[in-house]
Amino acid sequence: MDKPDAAPASSSSPISGAQSYSLTDVQRAELVTKAEAGDAEAAFRLSLYYTFASSDEAQRTRWLTVAAKAGHVVAQHNLAYDLYMSGKDLAEAAHWAAESSKNGNSEAGDLLKEIEAARAKARGSRP
Repeated sequence: MDKPDAAPASSSSPISGAQSYSLTDVQRAELVTKAEAGDAEAAFRLSLYYTFASSDEAQRTRWLTVAAKAGHVVAQHNLAYDLYMSGKDLAEAAHWAAESSKNGNSEAGDLLKEIEAARAKARGSRP
């Protein structure tokens, strides 16, 4: 089954994971326009492109944040996870895990517990 928003793939070779998230320049521009207008799904799709097809961490985080702020539940969870795993901002990670959980993502509650435990441990290790 072809994805209507995916770039065309050669019929002579199998499609890789990265190819399934590939976008043409036109598709990417259209998604940027939609995402900047508040379309959470378009922003999330861009985050997937920059994760799997382009491997651009800064753009991935940018669009994941836009999608999370627009209410995309999976983006909220993924952003929380990224922030937690990087150790950059556990308070922000907790915020996004709580948002995702509040919006119905059952896995986000477990992630929030892990983040809160890490925050407590970090507070306890300070002199």
